[in-house]
Amino acid sequence: MASQVSPGVVIRESDLSNAVVVGDVAITGAIASSFRKGPVGKITNVSTERELIDTFGAPSEANAADWLVASEFLRYGGRLSVVRAATAVVNATESGTGVLIADKDAFDAGVTSEKFAARDAGGDGNNLSVVIVDRGPDYTINKTGHGLAVGGTYTDDASVAHEVYELNGANSFRIIKGSAAPTPASGDTAVLYSASDWNARQVGATGLTFKSIAPRPGTSAYASERFLSYDEVHVAVIDTATNTVLERMTYLSKLTDGKSPEGNSTYWKDYVNQYSGYIYAGAALSTNEVTTAGEDPGDAAADYNATAAAPLVLARILPTAGGALSGGTDDYAYTAGEVGAAYDLFLDTEATEVDFVLMGGDAANETDTIAKASSVAAVANSRKDCVAFISPWTGAQIATSGGSALTPTQQLANTLEFFENIGSSSYVVLDSGVKYTYDRFNDKYRYVGCNGDVAGLCVSTSAVLDDWFSPAGLNRGGLQNVVKLAFNPNKAQRDELYTNRINPIVSFPGSGPVLFGDKTGLASPSAFDRINVRRLFLNVEKRARALAESVLFEQNDAVTRSNFNSAIASYLSEVQARRGVTDYLVVCDGTNNTPEVIDRNEFVAELYLKPTRSINYVTVTVTATKTGVSFEEVVGRG
Repeated sequence: MASQVSPGVVIRESDLSNAVVVGDVAITGAIASSFRKGPVGKITNVSTERELIDTFGAPSEANAADWLVASEFLRYGGRLSVVRAATAVVNATESGTGVLIADKDAFDAGVTSEKFAARDAGGDGNNLSVVIVDRGPDYTINKTGHGLAVGGTYTDDASVAHEVYELNGANSFRIIKGSAAPTPASGDTAVLYSASDWNARQVGATGLTFKSIAPRPGTSAYASERFLSYDEVHVAVIDTATNTVLERMTYLSKLTDGKSPEGNSTYWKDYVNQYSGYIYAGAALSTNEVTTAGEDPGDAAADYNATAAAPLVLARILPTAGGALSGGTDDYAYTAGEVGAAYDLFLDTEATEVDFVLMGGDAANETDTIAKASSVAAVANSRKDCVAFISPWTGAQIATSGGSALTPTQQLANTLEFFENIGSSSYVVLDSGVKYTYDRFNDKYRYVGCNGDVAGLCVSTSAVLDDWFSPAGLNRGGLQNVVKLAFNPNKAQRDELYTNRINPIVSFPGSGPVLFGDKTGLASPSAFDRINVRRLFLNVEKRARALAESVLFEQNDAVTRSNFNSAIASYLSEVQARRGVTDYLVVCDGTNNTPEVIDRNEFVAELYLKPTRSINYVTVTVTATKTGVSFEEVVGRG
């Protein structure tokens, strides 16, 4: 038995075919590429095209091929684990010095000291502006030559101290009232700052008012219970390109220990970092963050870290951001090393469950595309619990710009040459398909590899039947969303493709494009050179692993072996009834669990399967006979 240091389960395969889970789990594909937005270098799961758009953005001209392969796979009913490759993208920031914030974990770890940063790396963050407002001042004081500063103290004629909230110039300022309403000196005036005044305040040069964000905030229940006032704030994210509010986070608190009635944090910065879809709030804001007189109020830093025990001055307003975030950059052109590193994240079988690994579209050139395909194959070959799907480089079938169209002979030769670089493996499925499809996001037609479709056919086959049925042929192999194929091989060309482990995709008159082969990439004849058999064994192995994990640390005796036998035999009996195997045998008893095995703390079970084979070749003989001859005589049956 394989050597193990820590407790675990080892699944081994044995192929004796030359010598002589029931599809009830959601099927997950895996793909890595560059995207418009989303976390960088982190596996993220999506189940629909809508989720793909919301998380990673719509396709651009630069990443459309990869994006459409992912979208096409989802069209057949699968779900996707997606990794955004780490290219030269950076997040826009308040200072304009772009920095890569790969995901929230990186932000929480202190990757940046920026006050505000865009949530997603890329150029989209360059248009974002952050607005934070609270209740505002209480009075406007008109006093010629007041000489005061924001955060200073105005002492009225009744010796009551008031905090200076903002300046309206040399002769006017606004205050937060002290213990009583202000009593101005002779010649000075005090004007109540009303709700209508607050509503009409402008958000910089956007044309938006405070009222367009939300009604005037006040005092939270948490603050009121502690005899504090005016801790509430609103936070908004504005697209300065269109002067529209993208996101509102209302009735949050200046208190770092602020809580909702349910006990959740309402501190504005915590809330933003937890729930905002656009920004992170990082370093403490500085004194007089924004100082445009009469428009954008400023404030002192201490108030951003107030607590119920040390409230400081809660009535001050938080600043509105003076300009948009900047410094964010896009980069869709991944290198072979960058996309390879992204696919390597799928190598850990315990970290993520993957059934299919999709190659996606082309890389920058044929050499990089071969490297990408090899990275995809390496994941499946290493994990041995999934299948990689690979399509040819589109340049193998499509003439370069300005060149003449390739002949079918050239397309065949180029396709064969491309796949020569992919080693023999039953965990790889190769197809000949490059389809012409409509990209509705960019309003154009483009050529895209069919690996997402072929994997999708496996998903749809499992949905209507089981994993161990072939996804090929006229009954189950029809591809979706195909205008035409770049290369439509004839019978002789299909023969050559199939001989070289490549499954032809063919458009037959009246039937549309069809997957017309079900081989794996295994070069030698074997039961595992068929997709349905490979998927049967992966299904059985996953179920066997789950059952085997249930016996870890149990007593290694006849009772445990009997229970395991019963469970796995019940499962295999169902597989047999559903046409996955013609026969099976389970051996888990004293013959393979000898005293020596038991003393090594090992448990051994052996499963022998006779997989049901798919029909690849049909021979029908039609014989004419004389009128008076009996069929029994001709056939030789009596």
